[in-house]
Amino acid sequence: MVALMAALPMMAQRHNYGPTNNRYDYERSHSRWIRNYYGKDMYFGVRIGPAFSHVSGDAITYAGSSKTGLHLGGVIGFEITNRAPVFFETGLSYVNKGGNGDKSGSKLSTSLSYIELPLVFKYIYYTDIGLSIHPLFGGYLAAGVDGNIKNNSIQKKCGAFGKDLESAEAVEKLGVLPESGKFNRFKRFDGGLRIGCGVGFSMFYLDMVYDIGLANVSHNDYYSSSNRTFYLNFGVNF
Repeated sequence: MVALMAALPMMAQRHNYGPTNNRYDYERSHSRWIRNYYGKDMYFGVRIGPAFSHVSGDAITYAGSSKTGLHLGGVIGFEITNRAPVFFETGLSYVNKGGNGDKSGSKLSTSLSYIELPLVFKYIYYTDIGLSIHPLFGGYLAAGVDGNIKNNSIQKKCGAFGKDLESAEAVEKLGVLPESGKFNRFKRFDGGLRIGCGVGFSMFYLDMVYDIGLANVSHNDYYSSSNRTFYLNFGVNF
């Protein structure tokens, strides 16, 4: 009986998580690692890294292989429930997408620059060794701000966004005779799904993200083309 009475306070200390009886709240307030950083219900961060992209579809035949560009931006995350470490993250970023390929014997390079708005949900899993795992899922919206199509074989280029080029215009600006009578270009709007996973340690952060474009970026609605992009981001959170 004496042993049982002595054990009761220890059991209460181990299983009583406070007024909410919520293990997550208890861990947030008692873990030094979580209290020092993720105990906050909001965070800010910066991200930078390469973006490996290509254009998928049946219209932009000159953008068949991948292109490496720059991704740079800032994020802000909000905790959406006090019952679990689930966050909503958004922000603003600059990213260069596009692709490389051949058309009619010419080597063409497409560069598409966007301002992007990420809209993702994160579940942050905390480990006992100071690392945190961040699976994420959501989407993105983007607006094209600059872009060009270059014919590297003859050093000619034209703008990537806008209406399709007529045959004579395509020959004049790019030195390419389109087979369909018009040279297809791009719409400025883009959007799609985003999936990925990140790892945090103290204030440092690393993630891998893949964007699946759902919007038709081909200016000619008769065709269908979309962006596909893989990101490797490095950053810090505050």
